Amino acid sequence: FQMLVGDPITTCLSPSVYDMICKLGFEVRGNCDFDNIVTENGEVCWKTITDCVSRSLDHQASVRLLGPVCEAVHLHFLSLTKGQFELQYIPWFQWTSFPELFPEIFDALGSLQSPAISLSLMKLTSCLERALGDVFLLIGKECPFLFRDLLASEELAQVFGQSVNLLEDI
Repeated sequence: FQMLVGDPITTCLSPSVYDMICKLGFEVRGNCDFDNIVTENGEVCWKTITDCVSRSLDHQASVRLLGPVCEAVHLHFLSLTKGQFELQYIPWFQWTSFPELFPEIFDALGSLQSPAISLSLMKLTSCLERALGDVFLLIGKECPFLFRDLLASEELAQVFGQSVNLLEDI
């Protein structure tokens, strides 16, 4: 994964936040089978991901290990045209109540600038967190504060099946 080097990037982010968003994890290699993170059908293989990530709660270590996972997904998206992306994935985004966000994020993923990619993925995560919180509230009473706890909830497992519990290891 390469970032274009040219003019220095001006940012309002603190150095530690900038490093977390734009650099952390891209230096990690060889800790899992990256070729099998995304299947030929464009589905994420959660077992491969959970085999890669640490079970510790160390946030920086978790982000570092997810960097290569994000890179594998990014490379998969780069291999698709916008039409292929929309045909394959847009039907899956209708439940988020904001499906028009995803083609915009797909366009940003085509950018070679690390901040555009990372910030788009944060936008995506925020949208998914909101949608999953809404799903949680169909069954539960008080939505967990942390996204990690939301993903690990029994309420989401009831709706999406037990395979969603693999996400609690991330």
